[in-house]
Amino acid sequence: MISVRRSSTLALVALLATIPVLSGCLTKSTTVGDQFSGTVIVATTPSTNPQTPVFDIPASLGAQVWQDDYPEQDESSTDPAPTTTPSPPPNRDAEPSPEGKVGSRLTFDHLSTGQFGQLGDIVASALPDPAATVTFKANRSDDIVRLRGSAALAGIDPATAYISIEVTFGGEIVATNGKQTGSESVAWTPTGGQDVELQADSEYADPATAAVPSWTWFMVLLCAVVVALVIYTAYQSRDRGPRPGRTKRRKRRTSDETTAKDAGPADSDD
Repeated sequence: MISVRRSSTLALVALLATIPVLSGCLTKSTTVGDQFSGTVIVATTPSTNPQTPVFDIPASLGAQVWQDDYPEQDESSTDPAPTTTPSPPPNRDAEPSPEGKVGSRLTFDHLSTGQFGQLGDIVASALPDPAATVTFKANRSDDIVRLRGSAALAGIDPATAYISIEVTFGGEIVATNGKQTGSESVAWTPTGGQDVELQADSEYADPATAAVPSWTWFMVLLCAVVVALVIYTAYQSRDRGPRPGRTKRRKRRTSDETTAKDAGPADSDD
């Protein structure tokens, strides 16, 4: 009875010891996935938009999303950034220019797919038109990650606003309607006064799927070690004494054999 209790206790201790490790494995497998990094710039002409664009970043993303001034201020210079540069006449066909505009640069680093979806509202919060909206949506189909976003900028003057969006994926870009700035990066410069579609496809293996086999084998090996330890401990702690009744059966058999031997063969009297 004591041995059985000891074995059960050791097994329980071994299983409890593996809980933190197993929890780490499960956390690892559920957090690995597609991630997105990049920058967003929103700047306006101060003469027409006195309020400098600022991004409203929620506290939950504070560790992965931050902002700074655009353009960067040179601390060694006491001259303020140019704010009165005359703007050219609106040209719907020309690419928006950052010249003479000031604002904020948003930087985001390794956002998950869900976090990346929240980025649209953060960008919209800095636009000069309260009615403007921005959306980011990413989904995976096999080895292709598709970004499908939009920017509704009909109420923004293209001559007084500058918007730039750059996104870095986890793999090579295979299709986009933006400007590819690297093998894994795409940039868009939406023009105010119109609605813009943001599209990009990136091809690479799913990081979450790639991480599953290694953690699965680790867990299988760990469980096998625990089971082997429990079996070995139970075997070493087994009761090696004679079982109740076993000695009596041996004595009875020995007594019967002795009686038969003393009596001799059954046909010896004939």
